[in-house]
Amino acid sequence: MKVYRYLAVILASLATFGCATKFAYNNIDWFIISYIEDLVPLSSAQESELESRLQDLQQWHKSTQLPLYIQQLNNIQQQKRQSITADFIQQQGNEIRTHIRTIVTEFSPDLYALSLQLSPEQDQEFLKNFKAKQQEYYDERLSLDDKEAREFYSERLRKRMERWLGDINSEQDTIIKNWANEWVNTNPDWHQYQKNTYQALSELVEKKVDLPFVQVTIMQLLLNNESYYPDTLPEKLKKNSAISAKYLMLIAQSSSENQWQYFMDELGTLKSTLIDLQK
Repeated sequence: MKVYRYLAVILASLATFGCATKFAYNNIDWFIISYIEDLVPLSSAQESELESRLQDLQQWHKSTQLPLYIQQLNNIQQQKRQSITADFIQQQGNEIRTHIRTIVTEFSPDLYALSLQLSPEQDQEFLKNFKAKQQEYYDERLSLDDKEAREFYSERLRKRMERWLGDINSEQDTIIKNWANEWVNTNPDWHQYQKNTYQALSELVEKKVDLPFVQVTIMQLLLNNESYYPDTLPEKLKKNSAISAKYLMLIAQSSSENQWQYFMDELGTLKSTLIDLQK
């Protein structure tokens, strides 16, 4: 379920932005509970139990996951600018997806337990708010026509490159434009995925007395959300992954000495933050 995978992304990527992130990571239970309560208000007992489970999750994450992120950063830091390949970039993306899936897998039993504690009124509130968030995302992103979607994607790419390289040059600006033009627009597919997941959640609420069905469906939503993809989406995602790796390689190869040093400095700061978060 995308909302729960989002919570995993919070834990997997909070360390990206320095000192403020230390506060966020150390108070991750508060942030996640606040996010969940945007979807469904919890009772004091439910909130207390979830907070305890999140604290255990954070300790597990600190001891088992942060070292893996540091190891991955070490590997990236050892690469020479001109030796970066598309295969290497895809490998890094696969590792990040594995990190996220590991967190979802670890937290899934807790989310399953929480779902069973929700009252019928809470279930209906969750469905209503989940649908509203889907609509908000649709209005902001998925409803864009193809031209608007490519412009949005191009701007997002530019911001991400500037985040890691500083100011980008004209050659890199052209690479980003070509990247956005070659990108396969998946917005209609993600809209169908929204419909599929909402339908699954609605059936889940409707058949909540059927515990075997509930368990299978929740675990499917959490651990095999790809099963709710429309048939056209997996191939498009595969193509976009290859496209991204190709153009990221070109960005790296076109970077100046100053840009590459900027990138290495940012990686170093991130690694220092991760090391500090282990304490």
